[in-house]
Amino acid sequence: MAKTEYTKTLIVTHTVIILLAYSSPFWLDWKLVLLGVALDYIQIIVAGGCVLSLAQFDDKQMTFHEWYLRKLGIRVNRPKFNFVLRYIVPLVILAAAVLFQVVANNRSLITV
Repeated sequence: MAKTEYTKTLIVTHTVIILLAYSSPFWLDWKLVLLGVALDYIQIIVAGGCVLSLAQFDDKQMTFHEWYLRKLGIRVNRPKFNFVLRYIVPLVILAAAVLFQVVANNRSLITV
């Protein structure tokens, strides 16, 4: 596969995974969301970040979110932004899943 095709595949894959993750509180059982958050943290510890970002970018501190925002002309404070993306966002997604499913008593599409 040519480098441009490989890069396009990574971009599409990254986008799909991010959209699935952000919407997961509404369709995926909160226990599976918890598992996903745990796996994300393990990925950060073992690989030092997102494996797709590490494969896609020469700059190992670059995230897909930052790359996309730069494409839109928006610059971010990388250390603070990475902290929020790596540690705060997963907890917010998990909290949203628990609030939506347990507290509000809504059922997810995929349950365990």
